[in-house]
Amino acid sequence: MPPPTEAAAKPAKPSLMARFKNLLLEYGPLALLMNYVIFGLVIVGFYAAIQLGFQAESTGAKAGSWAAAYAASQVVKPLRLAAVFMLTPLVARIPPVARFIERNKHKWSF
Repeated sequence: MPPPTEAAAKPAKPSLMARFKNLLLEYGPLALLMNYVIFGLVIVGFYAAIQLGFQAESTGAKAGSWAAAYAASQVVKPLRLAAVFMLTPLVARIPPVARFIERNKHKWSF
């Protein structure tokens, strides 16, 4: 019997959007809230850095400060989503949040 191929041995890794949808199904509005909070913190952080003198050496340098901050936040999008995937389950363990999720889980099943 021939050995299994490597592709057959490893299941396909779900796409980032598929993983985010699963996170939404499990944690509902908490996942969205975490995503927007982290995005807000990142964009405000980049804006503050630009205002404090950080010199961007790209096309974003010619744009306004908010546009440059948005462009920079898109560059670090994989890191932002990694933070969402890691922090959402931790925040969901907080007792009032956990109760909210349990009571309302049936409402956000797609």
